[in-house]
Amino acid sequence: MNPWEWFQVTTRMYWRVFREAGVLALANWPVLATLFVYSAVMALTLRLVGFFGMAGGFLFALVSAACTGSFLYLVEMIVRTSKVSMNDFRSSFVPYLSDVLGVSFLSWIFFMVVAPALLTMPDGVILLLFVQFVLFVLFNAVPELIYLGHFSSIGLLRESYVFISVNWIEWFPANLLALGLLYAIWALPMPGVLEYLQVALVNLAIYFVAVMRGILFIELYNSNSRGRAFKYRSGA
Repeated sequence: MNPWEWFQVTTRMYWRVFREAGVLALANWPVLATLFVYSAVMALTLRLVGFFGMAGGFLFALVSAACTGSFLYLVEMIVRTSKVSMNDFRSSFVPYLSDVLGVSFLSWIFFMVVAPALLTMPDGVILLLFVQFVLFVLFNAVPELIYLGHFSSIGLLRESYVFISVNWIEWFPANLLALGLLYAIWALPMPGVLEYLQVALVNLAIYFVAVMRGILFIELYNSNSRGRAFKYRSGA
C-alpha cells in the first residue's frame, strides 16, 4: 500500500470511527453524568482520607480504582452493545477493580522506586522525562486492553506494547488530536462561574475520546493494513 492510499484508508477509517463515536456517545449521554459522580465521590473521599493516615491513602486508591474501572466498564458496554443501562452502572465497580489496582500498583512502583533512582543519575530529569514518554507511548492502549482484552497486569503491558508496535502509525494521530482538544479546552481562560462550564466541556471531551478510543482499538485490533486497504478498494 503506497503512502497516498494509506492516507486515504486511514482518513476514511477515522471518519467512520469518529462518526460512530459521536452517535454512540449521544445515544448513551447519561454515561457523561457518571464522570461528575466519580469526581464528587473522589473529592469527598479526598476530604475524608486525612483522618485515616496511611490507611486513607489506600482507601483513596481503592475508590479511585473503583471509579476508573466503573467508567471503563460503561465504555465497554457502549462499544460492545451500543447501550448502557442503570443495571450496568450498578454492577460496574467490581469487574475491573483488580485490573486497575494492578496497573496503579505498577505505576506506584515506578514513581516511588524507579523515578527517584533515575533522578540521581547525570541529567536525571531529562532521562526521567524520556522514560515517561516511552512508557506513555508503549502502554497507551492499556485502558482499552483492560476491558477488551482481559489480561493480567503484566499481560496488559505486554499486549499494549505489541498493539502499539503494530498499529502506532494509525493509533496516535487520532489520539494526539484528541489530546490537543482536551488541552485546548482546559487552557481556555474561563474565570469565575465559567470554570464550571470548562469542567463540563472537559468531561464531555473525555467521554467522547474514551468511546472513540474503544472503537478505534477494536477496528485496529481486529484488522490489519491489508484488510483495511481491501475494504477501502471494495468500497465497504
